[in-house]
Amino acid sequence: MKLLREYIRELLTEDPMGFVHDLAAADDEFGEKGQPFFGGDPGKGGGKAIKRAFNANADHKWLATLDTVHWTGDFYAMEGLKGKSKDELSATMTLPGEDFDWPLDYGLWIKGRITLASNDQDNLYTGFHKDFGAGKEGTEEEVAHRDKSSGRNKRPLVSKDYSRYGKLKRGNEYAEMVAKKIPYLLDQSMWDPSGNNNEALVDNWKPVGIILTRFDEIHAIDGMRYIEGTKEDIEEEAIGVIKQIMLTALAFGVPVYDAEREELWSPL
Repeated sequence: MKLLREYIRELLTEDPMGFVHDLAAADDEFGEKGQPFFGGDPGKGGGKAIKRAFNANADHKWLATLDTVHWTGDFYAMEGLKGKSKDELSATMTLPGEDFDWPLDYGLWIKGRITLASNDQDNLYTGFHKDFGAGKEGTEEEVAHRDKSSGRNKRPLVSKDYSRYGKLKRGNEYAEMVAKKIPYLLDQSMWDPSGNNNEALVDNWKPVGIILTRFDEIHAIDGMRYIEGTKEDIEEEAIGVIKQIMLTALAFGVPVYDAEREELWSPL
C-alpha cells in the first residue's frame, strides 16, 4: 500500500494538465500590470509563475538524471563562473552516456537543480546574464544584494497566453493532448531531441568537468597527461589557452573531457 501511494504521488507530480491550470490561475501575473496579456514577454511576474508551475509539476527525479552543460565560445569567459554557483546558468541537456552536442566550443559540465527546461531553446529565450541586472530587476543595490545572497536567477522572456487553459478538463483525451503540447519539458515522455538545441536553467550547480570540442586543443591537452595537477607545473609546461584550460580545471577541481566523455586530463 505504501509503494502504491508513492507511485500515485509520483504520477501526480508529473502533470502537464496541472502545469497549464497553474498558469491559467496566475494569468494576472503575466505582462504589464493592469493590461491583458496575449502572449510575448511574460514579465517578471509571469516568468516567476512559469518557473513556479514547473517546480510543482515536473518530474525532478528524471530531470536529475540528465547531464547539463553550459557552453561558451570564449574559454576565458569561463573564469567569470568561479564562485557563481548560485547564479542560474543556461545549459544543454544530454541523456546519460550519450555524446555531448555542442552549440559552442567550450562547455562547463555542471550538476544542479533544473528549474525550467524545454526541447527548444527558442521556446524559453532566457537571454543573457546581463539581461537580469540593474534596471530591469531592481536598483543596483538590490541586484548586488541578490547576487551576494541567493544569486542571479534567469527566467523565460517569451510565453503564450495560458489564460483559457483553465477550461481544459482533466481526463478528457483531447484536453490532455492539448495540455501536453506545451513547449516545456516536464518528464521523460516529453523528451524530444530532434529539434533545435534544448535548454535547461540550472540553479545551485556544482562543476563536474570541462568539455572541449576543438581537435587541436583536445590533442594538446591529451598530450599533457604527464603534468601533475599543480599550478606551478601547469604554468611551467603549458602556454596560451591550453594553460588557461588546465588552470581553470585545477581551480574548479574537475577533469577535462572531450564531447565523447573521454577524460583527457585531470588535476585530481
